[in-house]
Amino acid sequence: MTHKSRKSKEVRPEEKLCNHLTPAIHADGIDNGRLVNVCADPNCKIHFGNRQQEEKQRLQWKAEKTAANQKAKQTLAFRHRLLADVLKRVKPQFGSEELRMVAQFVLRSLSHELACRLAKRHGLQNPKDTHDWQMAEKARTLYKKADAAALAVLIFEAMLIGPARSAPVNKDDDFLADAASLHKIDVRALRATVAKAEKEKSQKKNKATSVNQTPAPKTKTGRK
Repeated sequence: MTHKSRKSKEVRPEEKLCNHLTPAIHADGIDNGRLVNVCADPNCKIHFGNRQQEEKQRLQWKAEKTAANQKAKQTLAFRHRLLADVLKRVKPQFGSEELRMVAQFVLRSLSHELACRLAKRHGLQNPKDTHDWQMAEKARTLYKKADAAALAVLIFEAMLIGPARSAPVNKDDDFLADAASLHKIDVRALRATVAKAEKEKSQKKNKATSVNQTPAPKTKTGRK
């Protein structure tokens, strides 16, 4: 069958028969003024089958989206209710497993740089690569084998290792100073001790440098 013969057998929309056809006149285009039969019923499967299928798909997508949103809301409501029930049972003092969860969260929240600094403090540094990713990951797993006492110290260490680098501009944001105050550490006395130790270290270094720079005495030779 040729393309021409197939085209000649195509049925125009107004030639499709249904029970909803009504006469109408074309108002524009090349068929302006020509009388045709039209179907104005959007529920007609003969003339609006594609539209009905599209509408069916749209309604199905809308129903799936609504169901997904409802499930997400239910999940969110459940998890918040679960959080509330957990908080009701939290004791004033954490046990070792609760501390382990806190330590895991804090360690996983550290940046790569701070994790590397923590690794160095615990002797996990790689001499060949001071910013090694494996070294940082080792630091983030320190919570696994620590006991309750070590976990408590580890949590504070991880929280304060960042603020230990420099004092903040706003004193109210100095967590290290807050921790020192909480544990009744004499900050002024400690500052004086550190200053004295650094001064002695500097003097010793300068003295060693001076000795190394002093020229060796010349050897006297007798006259003949």
